[in-house]
This record gives sequence, C-alpha cells and structure tokens, in this order.
Amino acid sequence: MRFFKRITAYALSMLLIAFTPCVMATDSYISIDGFSFTINGSGEAVIHEYDGRSKDVVIPNKLMGAVVTEIDDYAFFSQTELTSVSFENATGLKRIGTDAFYGCTGFKNITIPSFITELGFGAFQDCKGLETATIGSGVTTLSKQLFYGCTSLRRVILPDTMQSLDEMCLGNCDALAEVEIPDSVNAIADNFSIGSDKLVLFCNEGSYTDTYANSNELPVKYIREYVLGDANLDGRFNILDATTIQKYKIGQAEIPLFRGRNYADVNGDGTITVRDATLIQMKLAKLITDF
Repeated sequence: MRFFKRITAYALSMLLIAFTPCVMATDSYISIDGFSFTINGSGEAVIHEYDGRSKDVVIPNKLMGAVVTEIDDYAFFSQTELTSVSFENATGLKRIGTDAFYGCTGFKNITIPSFITELGFGAFQDCKGLETATIGSGVTTLSKQLFYGCTSLRRVILPDTMQSLDEMCLGNCDALAEVEIPDSVNAIADNFSIGSDKLVLFCNEGSYTDTYANSNELPVKYIREYVLGDANLDGRFNILDATTIQKYKIGQAEIPLFRGRNYADVNGDGTITVRDATLIQMKLAKLITDF
C-alpha cells in the first residue's frame, strides 16, 4: 500500500511538472509554492512543511484543488525568519497541530479566525517576538503550553466561547500583565500561568474565574464600565484622579490601562499631561460639562 501511494504521488507530481514548473515531489509529499503537503482519503490537503521562501506566509485555501484543513505537527517548527502568518484565506482550516509554529520568533501578532477549532499542544510555544494573540470563536480551549515562553506577549484576546485554560497555556509569558477571562470559562488548570508573575485576571464578580483567582491567591480585577477621567480605575470619578495624573507626571504614580485604553487621557491627544488633570478639576467644579 505504501509503495502504491508513493507511485501515485510520483505520477501525479510528474504530470503537474509538465504544466507548473513550481511543483515537485519530495518522497510522499507534494510541494507547491513552498508548501509540502499530502491529500488525505477525504480529498483534503494537510500541510506538513514549509520551505521558508517567504517571510510573510499566507496559508492558502486550496492546494492542487484540495481544501487545506490542517497544518500538521511541527510544520513551521523554529522558522525564525518568518515575520507574519495569516490564516484568513484558509477558510477550510480546522486544526493547527502540536508545536506547529514552535520557536517562530519573528512575528508580533497572530489572529486565529473563527473557523479554526483546534490549536495543538504548544502550537505557538517560544514565539518570543509575539506581542498580541487574538483567538477566534471556534476555539474553546487554550491547549497545554500553547503560548508557553512567549516572553513578549502583552495581550491575549479570548472569545466568549472559551471554556478552559489548560496547563501552562500562558506559562512564562513575562510581559503579560492582564487577560480578560469570559464568563464561559469553567475550567482553569492550577498552573495555567506558571511563571507569569505580573498577570492580573479581569473577570466578572462571582464568575468561575473570580472563585478560581481567590482560591489560588491570584490578583483579580472586576470588569466594569469606567468613565473617561477615572485615571486610577477605582470606579469613581473624583479629585483623586487629577492627583493621580499630577503624581504620574513627577514619577510617583502609574496610570493603569483597561482593555488597552487610557482613561486619564481626557482630551484624547494620546499623551497624559497636566492639561488632563486641569480638565478633570474643571469638570468636577462644573466649569465644563464634558471633555
């Protein structure tokens, strides 16, 4: 059977060479445009390797007419020259395999579209340049060691379909300061964030995550709607907000962010200045009605 498969793949690749110079066969794999793949018994393409010819990789929707449904284990393992990867075109893609992008240190952002439903063990482990990861609604589990060792990761956006956070999925993410956990999550491994010492969990009061955080003595903040001018994010708009900005300007206080927004920047100029503190004081004194 193995011999027959190899003969079939070889004959098919020889036929393609006659019409497409970029097509060739390596062992039992077919290669097109740098992607080495096979077509399974269901007529679906599975990507096994990539030759690194482009630094900006776009996963195709089809290869040789077959819909790409899977990126196999280790397919892009330790390809440090990659600067970006896009899955948006591959609308039939369901699975990204174990360690598929392990050690790809060159890209800063990834977005997992909603049609992808499975992220394998350590799929983006040790991607040390990764800063932002956005997970689509098709994924219900952050798998074991998914982002382990992503030391530049600052933001993880989870969908409201997320159900569980597995062991070390956010482990040793040194730069990760906060992550919002949706109410849909009902299982969190004890060591899901081991080594991520700065991490604060944002969640709704009384949620599973709230109970988990309290039981494990992890810092937690409750999700609420803050008003512009609440510089210290204590849920109140008062003179302490102006004072916080003044202390910030002389290095005696920090201005916290919530969901990437700075509520101290009341005039919207992108910087925190004494002018922001003055505007807060003017509004408190009812000298102005809005910023």
